[in-house]
Amino acid sequence: MTKSELSSMLHDLNIPVNEGITGQKNTNNYPRIVYWPYIEQDGVASGDEYYNQVTYQISFFSRTPQHEKYRELRKMLREKGLHPVFYHEYVENDPIFSKTWHTYFELDVTEEYADE
Repeated sequence: MTKSELSSMLHDLNIPVNEGITGQKNTNNYPRIVYWPYIEQDGVASGDEYYNQVTYQISFFSRTPQHEKYRELRKMLREKGLHPVFYHEYVENDPIFSKTWHTYFELDVTEEYADE
C-alpha cells in the first residue's frame, strides 16, 4: 500500500481525518481518524533500488465501541487483503479519553525514497 492509497481509503469513510495531529476543528468530532508515521526503514527492491518502508499508526476515535465506520474500515482493509491487529481502549477517568473509544492499528506503507 502506498501513502496515497492509505490516505484515500481513510478519507473514503467520509469522517474527519488528520495526519499527524487532530486539527482544531476536528477535536470534538466523532468518529474521527488521526494517523502518523512512527517507524521508517529502507527497503531494497530488485535491481538494488531503494524504497522507504514506513509504519503508520491509525487511530480511530468514537463515542461507541465497534462504530459502523470502524466496521466499514475493517471491511475495506479486508477487501485489500490487509488484516492488521486492532487494539481497543477506553479510559473512563481520563479527561481526554473519558467516554471515548480509541481503536488503533498499524499498517506498513511504501513511500518514495528521499535521497539526501
